[in-house]
Amino acid sequence: MNYDNIHVLILSAGKIEKELESVFGSIPSGLIPLHGKPVIFRIIDKLLKEGFKKISITTGFKKEILEKIISEQYSDQIELNFITTDFEKPPGNSILTAIEKMQEQQLLVILGDTLVENEFSNLIQNNNDFVLISENFETPANWCIVTLKDGKLDLIFDKKKNLEKTNEQYALVGVYYFDDLKSLKRVYVKFNEQERIEISDLIKKYKEQKIISTEVCKQWYDVGHAENYFVSKQMLLKARYFNSLRFDRSSEIVTKTSENTLKLIDEIEWYKQIPNDLSKLIPKIKEFDQSKKPFLKLEYIKHPTLAELWLYSDFSSKLWIEILKKLFEILNQFKKYPAKLVPPSDYHFIYKTKTEDRIQELTNSNESFRHILASDVLFINGKKYRNWSVIKEEIELKIHDLYHEEDNCLIHGDLCFSNIFCDFKNKNFKLIDPRGKWGSDMYGDVKYDVAKIRHSIVDGFDTITNGLYSASLSESNHIAMKIFKPKNHQEICMHLDNLIQNKWNLNEIKLIEGLLFISMLPLHKDHFERQLAFYSIGIQLLNEVLDE
Repeated sequence: MNYDNIHVLILSAGKIEKELESVFGSIPSGLIPLHGKPVIFRIIDKLLKEGFKKISITTGFKKEILEKIISEQYSDQIELNFITTDFEKPPGNSILTAIEKMQEQQLLVILGDTLVENEFSNLIQNNNDFVLISENFETPANWCIVTLKDGKLDLIFDKKKNLEKTNEQYALVGVYYFDDLKSLKRVYVKFNEQERIEISDLIKKYKEQKIISTEVCKQWYDVGHAENYFVSKQMLLKARYFNSLRFDRSSEIVTKTSENTLKLIDEIEWYKQIPNDLSKLIPKIKEFDQSKKPFLKLEYIKHPTLAELWLYSDFSSKLWIEILKKLFEILNQFKKYPAKLVPPSDYHFIYKTKTEDRIQELTNSNESFRHILASDVLFINGKKYRNWSVIKEEIELKIHDLYHEEDNCLIHGDLCFSNIFCDFKNKNFKLIDPRGKWGSDMYGDVKYDVAKIRHSIVDGFDTITNGLYSASLSESNHIAMKIFKPKNHQEICMHLDNLIQNKWNLNEIKLIEGLLFISMLPLHKDHFERQLAFYSIGIQLLNEVLDE
């Protein structure tokens, strides 16, 4: 299909509703995160997959944030255009502002807080003009309701109060296709520029000239309303490639299974043995099995993760500092349960042996990394660094100094932001996906948890796993890398490092963090660019440790 004459317009000028604002702060509607990825990213990814070439996005409320995040992710993949509109006016005004600048023949309009499973390309091939509809809605007064006549659009009722629901009604779901942009532009002159124009108003006027078909939506995720957001999040539940998550909507229980059965058994054991006074920090366990086919059933946590809040919320530095303090309070709670014995051999295994084994695994499985690791030097963004083969022995000596008996206590073992759910309204955290065993049991080096927190904030672990970066490899071991920095990044990083230095040696935390980035590489074998970014950060950190 030829998309040269089709312009896609994503409407994302407004801000999120007040109920969601209490969760994420005041952000543009397109940045509402769904399992780590903003809803507008999911829309753009779908358009890219289907082959669309020209996308315009209306921006208004906090346009700089939205444009920065989208540009860094997609500017090198597709022709993007941002159109500033008045976010305080209805979306119909945004459409009319946008089409003044367009020369194409057809226009596909998508609401920036709405996901559908229908393929846009198939819909366009089968119709001249169409709107996407659904019979799955509750209160008619909350939606733009339509009726049909011979399968075509007939009557339109936009959020009409006291409208009783009938079997003949459908809701408009936020996807509209206009086959004749010139006709749509002619609609423009029928409105006063000062009017508040809903999309339904445009459709009514356009319908006077053209017959509008309808297509029933396969699956509809409206994330712009709080109630629908949490339902959509449940339905789009995801997991890493080696895990499987299944959500039972009726019981609101998540069932986890894994290809790595031993790891899941250890995780279940960690949940079982968590002290009673710490049980409020974990989801409620509904059922489990530690046999050859283990599974774990947990209550579903509807709140966002700290990773989602870190990347896409508009929280102030003051608020993030409060969050960091609460995380360190959790670490203090863990330290109330000191280990009876964590032998130095556990440190040796976690920090040295595991890293070496993971590097060997990477070397055996990845030709590009065999080439990278064979070199004595590595260039990252033009700066020269000593490569792993050169610094390995010095790093091993540093590892010997990490053992401090007072640091051995109960730990989580994977305290990255994506494993921490945050109900900020009630000041509660829920921790998921514990490591299970650090060495021989659930006790280990608390500095490991500290390094996990730091690698989420300072060095962008969650930023990278959520795709907000670029990394490329050229000849002679030159890596070009760029990582998105959230709002007030530098200030919050400085505060975190100050908190760390009050209790621990910051250089030791950086050492552990560098080893973490390198040892995790085989776990991300499905993303070579991500591996490049992780390895680059790890090498930079380890060089920094040795240079101090």
